[in-house]
Amino acid sequence: MGPAYTDFDMRITRRFKMGDRADLQLLAEGFNLANHVNYASVNNIVGPKVIGSTFNVHGTNTVSPSTPLGFTSAFPMRQLQLGIRIGF
Repeated sequence: MGPAYTDFDMRITRRFKMGDRADLQLLAEGFNLANHVNYASVNNIVGPKVIGSTFNVHGTNTVSPSTPLGFTSAFPMRQLQLGIRIGF
């Protein structure tokens, strides 16, 4: 478990007629538009618990990935893609 997962994706499409039988479609897509860091996995190798110590089972981004419960990977950053589609 880690910080809150935030994601905002959007797609915009515009279609233009090209005669009777064809059309042109312009596409713009964006993924993770807020560019929020969403952690994907955590180092789940944890040694024995020391008696009397508290243990937090939530992941944290304040430690290195090799430390137990440190985040080891994240989902992709903001991505944008453009496209053109011609239909007959």
